[in-house]
Amino acid sequence: MPIEWNGRPAAVVRVGPLAGAMACAVLLGAALSAAAPSAKSDPAAAAAAKDPALPAATSSEIPPPPPPLPAKVLTSAQIEAAKKVRYPKTPQAMEPLARSDPLEFLRQALQWHDDRVTDYSCQFVKMERIGGILRKPETMQMKFRAKPFSLYLKWTAEVTKGQEVIYVDGVNDDKAYVHPSGLLGILFRKVSVDPLSKTALKHSRRPLTVAGMGNMLRLVIPQCEAAKANGDLKLTFEGIRQDNGRPAYVFKRVLPNNKTYPCEILIIYIDCEYLLCVRTDAWDWGGGFQSHYSYNDLTVNPGFTDNDFDPDNRDYSFRFF
Repeated sequence: MPIEWNGRPAAVVRVGPLAGAMACAVLLGAALSAAAPSAKSDPAAAAAAKDPALPAATSSEIPPPPPPLPAKVLTSAQIEAAKKVRYPKTPQAMEPLARSDPLEFLRQALQWHDDRVTDYSCQFVKMERIGGILRKPETMQMKFRAKPFSLYLKWTAEVTKGQEVIYVDGVNDDKAYVHPSGLLGILFRKVSVDPLSKTALKHSRRPLTVAGMGNMLRLVIPQCEAAKANGDLKLTFEGIRQDNGRPAYVFKRVLPNNKTYPCEILIIYIDCEYLLCVRTDAWDWGGGFQSHYSYNDLTVNPGFTDNDFDPDNRDYSFRFF
């Protein structure tokens, strides 16, 4: 019987539970986003029309290049607030290292994360170029726990509002629990999906098994070290800038056009108070915007329990009742 879903013709097919689960896994891409924007309203949508499950970003959604940095942004009140946190060094104490050895600064920031951060909650925003098309921004509520590696994501904005994902290292045969958005979320409350499968990676540049602020630096630092060994690394401290109302150390990495390197320009933001990597923006060698990842509204070490990463948690939508 023909019906319409999201304004498009569709067909209802009666399937068994196994076939239904397989269909949900295959159609997970459709749950990850809704219809693409009109090609008439945005040129980028013409290319995205080939894969309507992955809508293209409009030109207004692409972050601009970094603006010129002011000499100093920290106020005296912000400096005093930084002195009161558990971190033993003030922004002024770390700034000389940022200027003299940016790579060592990043190493120390990662060490700080690994030594002191057990879990956190935040708003996570990502925007990625996939298959040559810059996709629309995705906004999620995130809960993260370091040990065992645990992740809860809930999409909070269109086009995938309501989708939820839980992944815990070593649980569910290392598969993620997925509650899709839209119609599939009504039919299938909980589906197991391999986070390393082609289906999952079709909608992301990296698997969710490497999500999180620490893993961002775990990815960036070896790239910098390899480029330094090749004599290619240009990593500079660009000053302290406000990002989402918080002061952050800002670094700029530039690499030559080499197939072994991921991008030409990478801007890295390290929160002054927590020394956490809260944002990265990347551009390719042709000047095209490649990716944006940001972690906002941080709550560090809230003390999450197993229940926060359990699909049976009644605050989540994996259950029928």
